[in-house]
Amino acid sequence: MKKILVATDYSESAGNAVQYGVSLANHFGSLLSLVSAVEEPYSAAAGALVDIKDHIREEAMTTMGKVKEEVTPQLRNGATIDTHTVDGDPGPTITRVAKAKGYDLIVMGTKGSTAARELFTGSVANSVIKNSKLPVLAVPQQVAFHDFKRIVLSVDERPLASADVLRPLLDLVRAYKAELIVYHGDVDGDKKGYDPQLPTYLSGVNHRFEVRSGDTDKISTGIQKAVKLHSADLLCMIYHDHGFFGRLFNESTVSKVVFDSSVPLLVLQD
Repeated sequence: MKKILVATDYSESAGNAVQYGVSLANHFGSLLSLVSAVEEPYSAAAGALVDIKDHIREEAMTTMGKVKEEVTPQLRNGATIDTHTVDGDPGPTITRVAKAKGYDLIVMGTKGSTAARELFTGSVANSVIKNSKLPVLAVPQQVAFHDFKRIVLSVDERPLASADVLRPLLDLVRAYKAELIVYHGDVDGDKKGYDPQLPTYLSGVNHRFEVRSGDTDKISTGIQKAVKLHSADLLCMIYHDHGFFGRLFNESTVSKVVFDSSVPLLVLQD
């Protein structure tokens, strides 16, 4: 995990994301990039449009410069930091930049929104999770920084494409010397359980399994209960891009957890 992108608009939620980015960069000796997407402002006059956009970009660079000054003394283990502004709608732009520049992880803040809970594409975080092929760490606005000591991995019945899907999570578990709790809610009662390869994939890290019966309409509630029960510092979920109907179901569950989570959420891409 040598290149970490922190997407920021410098709201309170973005500030929390920066702190998690710093911690990760320090553990892995990473390049930490602060990236701000500058959207096209609404204006009737073309000249005014250019002036406004330039002003927004200058403000973003100034703010990021101040954050860089604050963060630099906190870096260790060979970690470094740089800053960038890019033009475009934040969701697609962050996704494009992360892919083009070869980042290993995207970190971003989230804010709860009733409307966005109903529409998976209704937020920047959900847009990035849905369209990026990279792992995304979504940090809720209200969450103060904590080291990852206990992590809950929520899994369903679908098999993973390969062990590589879990590699970012396993890197975190090892780097933070965390305990991993694998939670599976048996929502349909068929007792098929999780991917039988999981124990093999997780060999070599401190982990244990927990299977509970559940209700199809309460998947996100069951996940949050597991997080609270185990006093987890991080929740991890897997976004499956397997088939239209399976994807819709997966999007709905991940979306609810993104906005309701009481801890940072790491979304892995399958």
